[in-house]
Amino acid sequence: MSFFRIILAVLAAAAALVLPFKLVNWAETRPLSGSLRTPADPNALRAGVMVHPTIYYVDPNGEAAGLEYDLISAFAQTQHRSIALKTYPTPDAARLALMRGEIDVVTMGVSADGMSATEVATRARYQESGWVLLNSPQKFTPKSFAELLPKRVVVSSRIFSHPQMAEIRRRNAGITFVEDERHDDEALIAAVGDDDVQYAIVEEDTFNASRHFHYDAQRAFTVQPALSRVWLFAHKDMKLRDEAEAFLTRITRDGQIARVLDRYFGFPQRVSPMDIDIFSERVNSVLPRYRMWFQQAQETYGIEWRLLAAVSYQESHWNADATSPTGVRGIMQFTEDTAKRYNVDRLDPRSSILGGARYLSELKRDGLAARIQEPDKTWLALAAYNIGLGHIENARILTQRAKKNPDMWPDVRRHLPMLAKPDVAAQFKLGPCRCNMPVDYVESVRAYYDVLLRLEPPYQPKLRAG
Repeated sequence: MSFFRIILAVLAAAAALVLPFKLVNWAETRPLSGSLRTPADPNALRAGVMVHPTIYYVDPNGEAAGLEYDLISAFAQTQHRSIALKTYPTPDAARLALMRGEIDVVTMGVSADGMSATEVATRARYQESGWVLLNSPQKFTPKSFAELLPKRVVVSSRIFSHPQMAEIRRRNAGITFVEDERHDDEALIAAVGDDDVQYAIVEEDTFNASRHFHYDAQRAFTVQPALSRVWLFAHKDMKLRDEAEAFLTRITRDGQIARVLDRYFGFPQRVSPMDIDIFSERVNSVLPRYRMWFQQAQETYGIEWRLLAAVSYQESHWNADATSPTGVRGIMQFTEDTAKRYNVDRLDPRSSILGGARYLSELKRDGLAARIQEPDKTWLALAAYNIGLGHIENARILTQRAKKNPDMWPDVRRHLPMLAKPDVAAQFKLGPCRCNMPVDYVESVRAYYDVLLRLEPPYQPKLRAG
């Protein structure tokens, strides 16, 4: 192995240690963190994308992300090709580039409606999304276009020229529909929340992907039922389309797609807008006094510091003196028995934070099966941190009995609440539990973590000499 490959392997291992949410397994492919964009490679798969919350963007860690980016990168790996990305402001611009032979595939989450004779589309139903009308919180929330006042709607440039949008405009001739000239859905959603735009139409999955950052924008009603996403290829590239179709079909059938969709859309809005507002304020006013200890815990136990901070906020709202009615105490809310086991002073925030990181790392390393991959292992470990490992293992047994994947959080999440039923819990030694609670717990932690990823930079430990 060359020195360069060794360095890449070390970096990948480090990323897996502190960035669990980034990795996805693609069976015969390598982790997505190994994907390279090398436009100079004549064999590169040339993909047309746009900068967008559901397609392609650079995340707060400086890493490429996005549903379509993840998928097309993984497909390129199955082709033993590098990936060359070219961004376009709208799907129409990318489709024109496809027609000219400038790119090989359009991966922009488009639907197959209105395709030209020069294009062919995949048919695997890997993702669907409808369109929703959003309204400013200062405005009345309409239930139909008939209730809109004023009668002006800004439409995402991703869907403005869609045939279904043309039909909506025809049926509602009294309303002025204008295209978002900025070609920026996230900015459009923010403008609605700020009351700079009264009404807007965007894709529902785009709204869901931005829900923790632009929570003032309100969802009024569904404009268009869900449409299937497709990849577009030139008609002459039928072989490549068929290979992409086989890839998307395989990851949809074997459940791999569920892990990716869960990363971007899977956790619902468990946290209210007011909670997010208070949390964001405390990131500035309270978190600084504990940040150093969260980062020290990352160095010591490999738990990404912002994830640990999100856990701590969910536990105690960063209150080092917090005491619950059940007797758990401190910033990480230890029981007396667990604190003794880990030699933790519950009311010393540094001791509590380091003890919490150690406990969570041991749940991941020793408590859960080694075959469970990230990010599922982290979400399962968080659920165990909340309710206990025994109940999580029982939920995994229920998941397996239902012929679902016991190693994937989206599947286990659906079966955990069943343990609250006495007849189901009677099958297990531990008996019933309040197992809706760990589902809410994990999704709330994920919401706070989502916000911290934007507000706080990653921690890069300094190299030590010698």
